[in-house]
Amino acid sequence: MSKIKDKILIILTVYHLVLIVMGFLLSPIEEIGVGLLNILKSPSILITDYIAIGGLGATFINAGLVGLVGVVVAYLSGVKVSGLVIAGVFTMSGFAMFGKNIFNIWPLIFGVYLFSRFTKRPLKNYIAPCLFGTTLAPTVSQTAFGLDFGIIWGIVIGIIMGMLVSALAKHVYSLHQGYNLYNVGTTGGIVGTIYYIMLKGFGFKISPVMHWSKEYTDLLFPILFVYFLSFIILGLFLDKNIDGLKKIIKESGRLITDFVEVGGLGSVLINMGILGLLGLTYVKLIGGDINGPVIAGVFTIIGFGALGKHIRNVLPIMFGVYLICIPKVWLHSEPGPTLAALFGTTLAPFSGRFGPLIGLLAGMLHLPMVMHVGEMHGYMNLYNNGFSGGLVAIIIVALLRDLKPHLIEEEMRY
Repeated sequence: MSKIKDKILIILTVYHLVLIVMGFLLSPIEEIGVGLLNILKSPSILITDYIAIGGLGATFINAGLVGLVGVVVAYLSGVKVSGLVIAGVFTMSGFAMFGKNIFNIWPLIFGVYLFSRFTKRPLKNYIAPCLFGTTLAPTVSQTAFGLDFGIIWGIVIGIIMGMLVSALAKHVYSLHQGYNLYNVGTTGGIVGTIYYIMLKGFGFKISPVMHWSKEYTDLLFPILFVYFLSFIILGLFLDKNIDGLKKIIKESGRLITDFVEVGGLGSVLINMGILGLLGLTYVKLIGGDINGPVIAGVFTIIGFGALGKHIRNVLPIMFGVYLICIPKVWLHSEPGPTLAALFGTTLAPFSGRFGPLIGLLAGMLHLPMVMHVGEMHGYMNLYNNGFSGGLVAIIIVALLRDLKPHLIEEEMRY
């Protein structure tokens, strides 16, 4: 296990160093400094595409740095480095393309650390809230810069948010029974809603923003294609036998299913690469834009390619989102539906466990839900699709518990 841990840490480090190198290649040095400053000062609420705010170079460097923070935190916590850490680190770096930065993630991480000290439990017990809890990073930036409360208040609020996420995450799991992979996204939605309700009580209102770049699609597609393809090549180098991949595809993907344990690291990397190419191809086929939020969606898919997602269980969800757009209420290529098709794969365990029809239903329910829940938390929970996915999962699990109780009860585990 020590060798696997070392391999995973090295792979995660290298892939995020590559993002930093790409950043320096994509923009002049003088633009990168200004861009990073703009990113750090941004309120960062949904939807804030950091490429539109700070440029390509600064955004990729920010993503690489945030991902490396996740690697260091995981290493220092002493947690078993496996599928959960891979998912957490790539989700962090993905969302560092829109919403997380090297300033606003630290108060939340420190809040989780404080909670672990108060409960007298090791930080590794709270590694999921520590990595994924950065979903509420915009509470720090919005408080500090959007509401002009100042940096100190932003940090204080972030620490409180981190502690609350740590306290609630495991309890929220019991509501959806692991069929929503973005469990901390649901938790963040609840905590963010509480904070925003309090703000509204004092007369503060937050409106959504739309910073959405379109001009770099043709440049970013081949770069990301090669980046994701490299996962497959590396996976084949580590494991020429794809029997592990066959084992992964047979899994439902319900939390917590660690694909590194199921199929091995090589097969996990192949699975991640396939999912990355799938997400990228879907966006291209619908005529969507490739920018910070979309890259975040694809990065999150590949991250969870180590913890619950594979091509068999994500396709029905994506197709469900696609189908619900056909009546022309929303266009497939609009920001909301594009992101919902990517992030909505949080519900992949439904199709993995109950078949493609239930997966289609989950995807079709997810899009209308996610288009309207952002206002509840003041657009400060970056995993808005995780919040929506949790609500959809609660509904479906409740129905299945009555209609097919044996299918739910036989998998009651954490």
